[in-house]
Amino acid sequence: MKTIGQLMIIGLIFFMTASVTFAHTDLSKTNPEDGTELTASVSEIVLTYSGQIEEGSAFDVTNEQGEVIPVENFVVADGVLTGMLESPLENGAYTVNWNSISEDGHPLSGTFSFTVAVPEEVAPTEQEEVEETEAPVEQAAEESTEEAVVDATATETNGSPSFIWIIAGLVLVLVAGSLWMVVKRKNV
Repeated sequence: MKTIGQLMIIGLIFFMTASVTFAHTDLSKTNPEDGTELTASVSEIVLTYSGQIEEGSAFDVTNEQGEVIPVENFVVADGVLTGMLESPLENGAYTVNWNSISEDGHPLSGTFSFTVAVPEEVAPTEQEEVEETEAPVEQAAEESTEEAVVDATATETNGSPSFIWIIAGLVLVLVAGSLWMVVKRKNV
C-alpha cells in the first residue's frame, strides 16, 4: 500500500515539474541568423521567441570595433522583437546582445553574430536608391508578419502538450488513488 502512495506522489511531482519545464520561453530564431554572411543591406533585426515576451525587451548591435549601432525603436508583438536600425549596416561583422523578459518574468539574454558583405556596385541613380531602400523594408515587414503568425500558431501548438501532460498526470493520480482506496478497503 505504501508503494501506491509513493507512486502517486512521484507521479504528481513529475507532472508538476514537467509543466513548469515546458513553460519556459527561449529564443528560437533570429533574422539575420547567427553566423550568416549577408549580401544584402540590413535595416532591421528580428528575434522570434518560443513564447510571449514583455515590453522592455531590447538588444544592442555593435560593430567589430565595439561601437554601438543606433536602433530607432523596438516593437514587441506575439513573441517577436523587432528593432529598426537608424541606417542600413555597412559591410563588416556585427554582434547582437539581447536581453528580454519572458511572459512569466524570467530574464533571457544572449548574443549572436553575423557579417554584412554587400558587393560594391556602380553608384545607382537617386530614384534607384529610393526603390531599393523601400523594397527590403516592405518585404521584411511582410516576412515579420508571416513569422509572427507562424510563431503564434507554433506557440498555441507547443502550449497544448503541457496541458495534456497535466491532465494525464491528474488522471493518473486519481486512478492510483482509487486503486489504493479499493486495496485498503479489501484489507480492512
